[in-house]
Amino acid sequence: MPNDTLQDSLAEKRWLQALAKGDPQALGGIYEMYGERIFRYAYRMLGNRTDAEDATAETFLRVLRRSGELRADGAFRTWLFRITRNLCIDKLRQHKLLELPPDAQYSGSEDRATLRITVHQALADLPVEYREPLVLCDLEDMAAREAAEVLKISVPALKSRLYRGRRALRDKLGGTMERSYESGPVSKAR
Repeated sequence: MPNDTLQDSLAEKRWLQALAKGDPQALGGIYEMYGERIFRYAYRMLGNRTDAEDATAETFLRVLRRSGELRADGAFRTWLFRITRNLCIDKLRQHKLLELPPDAQYSGSEDRATLRITVHQALADLPVEYREPLVLCDLEDMAAREAAEVLKISVPALKSRLYRGRRALRDKLGGTMERSYESGPVSKAR
């Protein structure tokens, strides 16, 4: 795993240097590295596929616009997620209604799909200050220090929000999770 991280870091550095030199394929390489994670983050924050696609596209458009200023110093990923976060916050301010898109596709049994929808709705119902740490740390597997940088808060504040968010999510899902376990084992909804 550490070797993968090192290779990703080196690849990121090469793509950023190429982008700064005007290589037209460099943005595609950066998108290949981060596009899916940025989309998942935006989708989990916004709860809407179209808005998440827009936020993802706008994120990479901003990377392209600022390509001359970018440095491959290890803070790029944090900066990328911060752009996406700010775009999501702006979008949430535009329309407060968070709902599942009608075209949402879920694999697995009907019970599993129902559980995923329920978890997604419960997550969307949480205040943004709790939802963001949960999405970054639990769903995107980001380290607490890096997530705190993205959110521009201290690590203790992040951990506090993470704890409260997990507790609030557990409380919202209390009855749902018990019903799911009565009908048989359910895999972790991610």
